[in-house]
Amino acid sequence: MMDFISVPVTFGIGAYAFYKLIELFVRKKERLLILEKISLLENVNTENLNLSKLFGEEKMFKNQFLTLRIGSLLMGLGLGLLLGYIIVQSTMVISGELSYEMRETMSVIYGASTLLFGGLGLVAGFIVEIRMKKQ
Repeated sequence: MMDFISVPVTFGIGAYAFYKLIELFVRKKERLLILEKISLLENVNTENLNLSKLFGEEKMFKNQFLTLRIGSLLMGLGLGLLLGYIIVQSTMVISGELSYEMRETMSVIYGASTLLFGGLGLVAGFIVEIRMKKQ
């Protein structure tokens, strides 16, 4: 059904994972070099030195609800696919060969329900995130 998109998506995920892995090693090396340079300084008071912006503590707190967002998106996508399957199975009587119109209708039902419930999952995750930030 959507064979044309599997190769670019797989390549994109692989390239992103490779980029993040390289970035992880480069950042670690940079941090070690910065700490080494700071330790070589003799006349500097390092007690008041704030390295949180450099080492990414603020970034960690910024993406605090990332797993909630991803989880709610995936749950919504799964629910949309399930609902699309139920709609297709209950409304279309499949006897033998499928016509072009039936295949296109099935594609639209699957796509629409997946996108609709994926968006609803993101909205639900956003609402939960707002409630958790208030507490």
